Amino acid sequence: MFSKRLFFFSACLLLVASVVSTPVFAKKNGGQSRGGSYSGGPGSSGNGNLQQWWQDLPNNERQMLRDRYEIIQGLPDDQQDRLRQRWQNYRELPPEQRQEMQKRYNHWREMDPEERERMRGTFRKFKSLPEGQRQQLRQELHELRDLQPRERERRREELHRKYFPND
Repeated sequence: MFSKRLFFFSACLLLVASVVSTPVFAKKNGGQSRGGSYSGGPGSSGNGNLQQWWQDLPNNERQMLRDRYEIIQGLPDDQQDRLRQRWQNYRELPPEQRQEMQKRYNHWREMDPEERERMRGTFRKFKSLPEGQRQQLRQELHELRDLQPRERERRREELHRKYFPND
């Protein structure tokens, strides 16, 4: 579940980078993007409304997207390639799976910052477990899905004590 979230987060960052790169390069290169000319017209391979969309964004959102783009551009080449490949894999998913990933991403994005940080900490602890214990914990957590909420929470706490006794 955590790896799916990480994958989706990476894919979203790549999406943001690709959306942001066209208008940024169009301005910097006098109307020329990396992939050739960008006219914003109907013959621009489906990107006709992209420039208008960019112009219609509030300034704070445009700045946020520029910042994210710069972060991605600042990554080492191997990480950029990995992100690019993840985005390509995401684009090749069936629409139902993409919608499910979008739903999970929105859930993550709307989550309280404290809850997100708690989950990040839990994921770091999970990654520190030996592979055999990770597999076992993953299986046991999967079995909790069918339980009632109270029972599921009780069992989750038991699993936490079992696998992370020092917390």
